[in-house]
Amino acid sequence: MTRIARRPLTWVLLVVLAATAGAEAKGKTKYKDEFEAFRKHVDKTYPFFDLKGIRKDWKKAKKTLAKRAAKCKSDGDFVLVVADAIKVLRDGHMRMEVKEGVEVDWPSYWHSGLALAPADGGKVVVLAAPPGRETTLPPGTVVTKIDGKPARKHLDKLAAAKWDEGGGFSSPQRARFFTYRTALVGEKGEKHTLTYLDGKRSKEVTLRNQHELRNWMRAYNQPQGMTQGGKSLWHTRLESGVGYMWWRRIDGSIQSGIAAALEACPKTKGWILDLRANTGGGYNNALIEQIKQIPKPVAVIIDAGCISAGETMIRDLVNIHDARVFGTTSAGSSSSKEAWSFPSGIAKVIYSTRTRTGLDGKGIEFNGITPHEVVEPVPEEVRAGKNTEILRAEAWLLKQ
Repeated sequence: MTRIARRPLTWVLLVVLAATAGAEAKGKTKYKDEFEAFRKHVDKTYPFFDLKGIRKDWKKAKKTLAKRAAKCKSDGDFVLVVADAIKVLRDGHMRMEVKEGVEVDWPSYWHSGLALAPADGGKVVVLAAPPGRETTLPPGTVVTKIDGKPARKHLDKLAAAKWDEGGGFSSPQRARFFTYRTALVGEKGEKHTLTYLDGKRSKEVTLRNQHELRNWMRAYNQPQGMTQGGKSLWHTRLESGVGYMWWRRIDGSIQSGIAAALEACPKTKGWILDLRANTGGGYNNALIEQIKQIPKPVAVIIDAGCISAGETMIRDLVNIHDARVFGTTSAGSSSSKEAWSFPSGIAKVIYSTRTRTGLDGKGIEFNGITPHEVVEPVPEEVRAGKNTEILRAEAWLLKQ
């Protein structure tokens, strides 16, 4: 009869514990190495540390992030570390494409549902109210205080903090734009007290952060009765005889949209090309040739909602038509991009490599394009259903 040797139970436990520890060490080494590869690539290739004044921020953050990466227990945990690294770099084009099957517990953000804008005379104006508050806070309402603090100073302070904190924007003006447009981001259920003007009377209203932040409201008091000509372009003829086009995006439909607008309005006193909220895209020489067919004079309206190819389009419209630009500085996020993959294939990162050129040879990234005439909404005009920027552009065209 063969005797089977029995190992002590303690020996078996030690083997199991050693194997477990080895697996854990391997996991930690994996994510540590993955982050180190990412860190080295960013250090070598990212071109905007000095332009954006973030070199010290990155030097400090990458050490903390490396420690977090070493403690990750799953691909999903590691993806969140990389997402926070991208925030430090403050780049509107930098993003991840995560491998299919990786589960990521993305955080949720909440806001009041209120869209605000810096207004003429240092004021703050409502562009869109939260659901259920349309009567209390109609467009054009002036907000004087937020939680007892002067509204504009308070929002600008929040915007500066947002830039310092980092996020998916390439410039302080883009961070400020989102601070106003997605007002009072915070914890779910958080309360805020707004002091506003109802005529000459000062009143208060309490708002709660009960709207999950997914996008920002594109409220602009644009002309009524616009016709959609193509997927991303709307047009109309104003009562003054000026033509108006809103270019929502620079995509494959924009050429047919321009053609439809020019056909519908063959004789105009000039054209307003509104690029506010333009999400970019791309274009080629065929579109440039078509743009040359738009009759002069041309006025362009922009804001920090205009990004990427929308910003290079501003440049081209000025160069082609000697267009006059109205509004506020664009997003400052227009760059050439490349892709880099993590060694294990967890994700692919799209990152910026160089800025595109704006006006006067100045790079667009971070700087944006500054309008010839800075125009902010006039509350009384917004309250009357009018658009201040369109009114100013229209007045300029009629003088040409």
